[in-house]
Amino acid sequence: MSRSYRTLRESVIAVRRAERGADGSVVLPRVVEREPAPGDIHPLSKGTVMRVLEKLPVEYLYGLSRIELRPRQGSEIGCPYGCYWRDEGAIILYSLPTVWRLRGISKDLVRSLTRFYADFKFEEEAILVSWRDEAVMGLWFYCDVFTHELGHHFVEQYQNKNGRVQGRCFEEFVADLQARRFTEEVFARIKSKRTLANKTVQRTGASRPTQSTNRMPSAAGARR
Repeated sequence: MSRSYRTLRESVIAVRRAERGADGSVVLPRVVEREPAPGDIHPLSKGTVMRVLEKLPVEYLYGLSRIELRPRQGSEIGCPYGCYWRDEGAIILYSLPTVWRLRGISKDLVRSLTRFYADFKFEEEAILVSWRDEAVMGLWFYCDVFTHELGHHFVEQYQNKNGRVQGRCFEEFVADLQARRFTEEVFARIKSKRTLANKTVQRTGASRPTQSTNRMPSAAGARR
């Protein structure tokens, strides 16, 4: 007896229903890059987004029509950082300056930015947030913004299977859970690479012969 739609895992549904190209691979969402606002950059470039999409599980790609990089709306930073358009199945990501000038900042945002080594400077009427490297800001943007909106898409795409999430607050909570999954995977990969690098350095140091600085070479061993 065939299993019902509600009992199938999201990955199974996506594998069966996702659009595929002539070679059988899943067709990736379009990535549209527009000019950032003056003085801004796109924390995730079009090329970076495309590489990310190639590694995402198919259940998050299914039903996603496009990802669009747009200029920031107005002068305020983070209003919003990104959003999900349900009717179009599209994720919109907005540009940001490399130095933020904020009139206020929440404790949650401070914790999030601190995790990615953002620098804070508190002035009388503003808070300046800067980054040691644009790549680090991009990593924060991926973990905190892009994957959050991806979580909204995941919830919306499978609402007929899992039921509609009741209430805006709970929907944001579920999207955060999805984002946390990807963030934990990123930090796990970073930790794994560091561990491997440390082991490599230790093995190299252990295999390197110890040379005495006091011993003079014999005449037979001296280079002629």
